Amino acid sequence: MKISFKTLFVAAAFSTFAMTSCGDGDKAANATENAANATENAAENTADAAGNAVDSVKADMATEPGDTAVVQNKEADKLIEETPEKK
Repeated sequence: MKISFKTLFVAAAFSTFAMTSCGDGDKAANATENAANATENAAENTADAAGNAVDSVKADMATEPGDTAVVQNKEADKLIEETPEKK
């Protein structure tokens, strides 16, 4: 299940608001601190997930024995080019 950083941030902000409006000062301070910690943890988890995604893509894109594709960084302009098979 994917949860975006924005969703986690909104949930932390809402929980902070709910705790401050319904409780006394100590609970509000604790709720604010907990929300800040939750937001920080969400940011760290998002950064870790992005790093893992990059590593996964690099592993998927690594060349393997028998690969015959030639990748060129240019626009195709609706043209498909095929490379001749080596014999």
